[in-house]
Amino acid sequence: MVVHSTIHRYACAVLLLGAIAGRSHGCRASGDGKGGGAGPGTGTATGKGAVPSAPDFPISLPIGAVVPDPVTLLPGRPDVFVGRVTALARALQCPNCAGTGTKVTRHRDRAPARVVPTMRETRADCVDCHGTGFSVNPSRVSPVLDSLVLLLGGVDPDAPSTTKLLDKARTVLERLGTSGDLVEKVTATTRNCVTSDRIPCRGTACSVTGEVGAPIPIGGGVRLIPVKVSAHSMVFLRAPIINAVPSGGAVLAGGVIAGPIEKIEWQWGQTMILDGGYLVPLIPPEHKGPGIDADKDGVIDGPSPPVNVPRGK
Repeated sequence: MVVHSTIHRYACAVLLLGAIAGRSHGCRASGDGKGGGAGPGTGTATGKGAVPSAPDFPISLPIGAVVPDPVTLLPGRPDVFVGRVTALARALQCPNCAGTGTKVTRHRDRAPARVVPTMRETRADCVDCHGTGFSVNPSRVSPVLDSLVLLLGGVDPDAPSTTKLLDKARTVLERLGTSGDLVEKVTATTRNCVTSDRIPCRGTACSVTGEVGAPIPIGGGVRLIPVKVSAHSMVFLRAPIINAVPSGGAVLAGGVIAGPIEKIEWQWGQTMILDGGYLVPLIPPEHKGPGIDADKDGVIDGPSPPVNVPRGK
């Protein structure tokens, strides 16, 4: 009888200890136990030691941020606008190959066995633009682009010719976005000004490259489109006149500088507002010369064989 009573008490003690251990384990798993909050590296956003990941783009402006007033530019004449668009298109063309990406050399073939000499044409990639057809000199493009941006900011939205004018401008700006390294050279000066501590002059043209984020509403139906220029600098386009970019991706952005956003301190450093601007995608340049890349290794294999053309044709 004594043996059975001892065994019974021993079994009850084991069950009680098991229940206590199970409850303690459950509290630690749910975070309700004393000192059982999630630590660093647990991946939970609610833990005391969790470090939330920094967003790539802001989703709103900080409270108290002051946005500069919009820039007002005098409207320009349509013929002047078309002239600037045409000038920019010509400035983008490589002067050595007229934008074809190909340099053609003609040779006279005077073979003794032939009575009539023939002309032999040799086609090769242009040495100046490497077969892309684009000018690599930013001094040809930058001044024309800046003048076009200022005219773009003064376009009258109610004028009958505005739609055609903007279509022409969009076409040439999208072509600029496929000019490869030229875009980086064209925007280098302005981007350095934006990323530095200096404040660019209000009313001047600006062109930068970067990554585009989702628009930020700031009230009154106005949205700011952020473009991250570097890790610590950003520009915002306020109502761009030309927007040919889907959400996300690398872009070429430009506009008229309205000024920085003031009375804010955040991770993106100095942030500049651009008005009356444009937003076009950055696309790798397409090779236009005669060379081919049959093995798809990114290197042009070589020029096509020469073509003999009879004289007089």
